[in-house]
Amino acid sequence: MSEGQKVGGSGCSSKRSNPGVRAVFLDRDGVINADRDDYVKNTDELVVYPFAPESIRRLNDAGWPVFVISNQQGVAKGIIAESDLQAIQQAITQRVAEAGGLISGFYYCRHLATDNCSCRKPEPGLILQAAAEHAIDLSASFMVGDTERDIAAGTSAGCKTVLVLTGKLDRNSAGHLGCKPDFVADTLAEAAEYIESIGRNPRPHGR
Repeated sequence: MSEGQKVGGSGCSSKRSNPGVRAVFLDRDGVINADRDDYVKNTDELVVYPFAPESIRRLNDAGWPVFVISNQQGVAKGIIAESDLQAIQQAITQRVAEAGGLISGFYYCRHLATDNCSCRKPEPGLILQAAAEHAIDLSASFMVGDTERDIAAGTSAGCKTVLVLTGKLDRNSAGHLGCKPDFVADTLAEAAEYIESIGRNPRPHGR
């Protein structure tokens, strides 16, 4: 593990969950692939971080099913076509599969930020939906993201949280977040190493 930093979570409220399978929830842009100020609109603009597929495989091998939780208001804005959103999903799925990994589900909020929906992070709606559909124990699960809204969503859902620094935040700005993560990692690879160190589960079903 390189320069990961474990910090106490505070500044946001959490919920308790029922016992079940533990899982890892990943934000997409800035965690699995490079983010863009003008949105990742198609597969030509998709740049998957080279360490991401292997990191997801490592989590799977340690017994952690992986789900993607992503805000995609570019769809509601008419900037991203639904077909392109699905093509990006398929491209990421293929890259992960080539590394021997599996993403068990993708959950998107397509609403505008101004819609005040319950599924757009920092609201925990998509995490709660995934947990209900897959019998996930949120108190034993992790949310990994690159923004404060990812951390807030994970904490509100009752998850442990990891902030990665492959998005718009650096280590200094991460230390000033109102909703603090449990751990700060340079990349998803380091986040996976940290989560793996928490303990191993049997391989998830279907692997």
